[in-house]
Amino acid sequence: MPMYKNCVNCKGPLQPFRHTVEAEQIYLIKEKELSPAEANGFWRCQGMDGACRRVQHHLNQSEGYTLPEELA
Repeated sequence: MPMYKNCVNCKGPLQPFRHTVEAEQIYLIKEKELSPAEANGFWRCQGMDGACRRVQHHLNQSEGYTLPEELA
């Protein structure tokens, strides 16, 4: 079930977010040097018809990243 939050990439109304999948969490661990527990707290925006690549912490929208196109 999605959670609705503001997305700094999409702007506008609240966007649906889903929990990150394994490949996205691996990227956060390796490239952003997050611990597995930290990476597990991130959600991915499903805005722009699923094309948005923004991931952000579920409690802090300013703590987030734009995933590379390979993970689109």
